[in-house]
Amino acid sequence: MDLNQIVSSLRSSGAVGQLADSNGLSHDEAHGAVLGLLEHLSGGAAPESAAESVAAREGISPDKVQALLPQVLSLLQGHAASGAAPEGLGGLLGQLGGPGGLGGLFGR
Repeated sequence: MDLNQIVSSLRSSGAVGQLADSNGLSHDEAHGAVLGLLEHLSGGAAPESAAESVAAREGISPDKVQALLPQVLSLLQGHAASGAAPEGLGGLLGQLGGPGGLGGLFGR
């Protein structure tokens, strides 16, 4: 699974730009945050620690990164459903919905 390819696909679809605009981030900040969150979460990091690490790396407020977490899962699900998603996105979604992933943010 190539996380860069997944995030690039989201960016080219305009989804990362919309995420940036709705959260007061530049498009580059949103791209970096989404990629960082996916890297940390797919590696098994807890959402809170992933948000803190990404915020420090990207120079973004931890609160803003924390607010992105549920939005990132929604973006990925929508992109997967559109049929435009690169290979590996389904596996990533399953991984993120498991223990330690984004599933806990939705009461799973």
